[in-house]
Amino acid sequence: MQLPLFPVDIYLLPNGICKLQIYEQRYIRLVKLATANHHGFGLCMKIDDNLCHFGTRVIITDFDPLPNGFMSITIQGTEMFLINNHWQDNDRLHIGDTSPVPNWHSKNITFIDQNISDNLKQLFQQHPDHASYYPDPKFDDITWVCQRWLEILPLEVNQKQWFMSRNDCSAALSFLHTVINTHSNLE
Repeated sequence: MQLPLFPVDIYLLPNGICKLQIYEQRYIRLVKLATANHHGFGLCMKIDDNLCHFGTRVIITDFDPLPNGFMSITIQGTEMFLINNHWQDNDRLHIGDTSPVPNWHSKNITFIDQNISDNLKQLFQQHPDHASYYPDPKFDDITWVCQRWLEILPLEVNQKQWFMSRNDCSAALSFLHTVINTHSNLE
């Protein structure tokens, strides 16, 4: 699937939600393309000046014009993708030929650490602005919980890309178990 790409330092996975401010003409065009084609656009990270291999296709769920002439859009991740090829149009908007990557499944995940989910609930309580993006949180879905944690943890881009390349949430679950339990033991 060909998608307009938005390179940004935001890590968003399927079902993740965030807001962006749009002000450059090329990204205003991206919003127009994304709403016209009903496929959305690709959110992808960069290392130095190079686009990363994995990204997330997002759809625009809401938008508001701002008084400063900018536009605020709310986006939601729908699926991960692999960038096969990309180029820039005359206005420097990135366009990518992408292939979908299946979202993580949790059917073979037998280890569920309630502590990981409980800590995310607590974090949402401490940050109600962020929690307001998720009126129906899925704290009993280990894939959803792992993906929300990975979105907010301060990880290096290459670490985030590595997690995106996995087939399920088991590596993320193991990582989170170590990080959260270590942090709990330090308190």
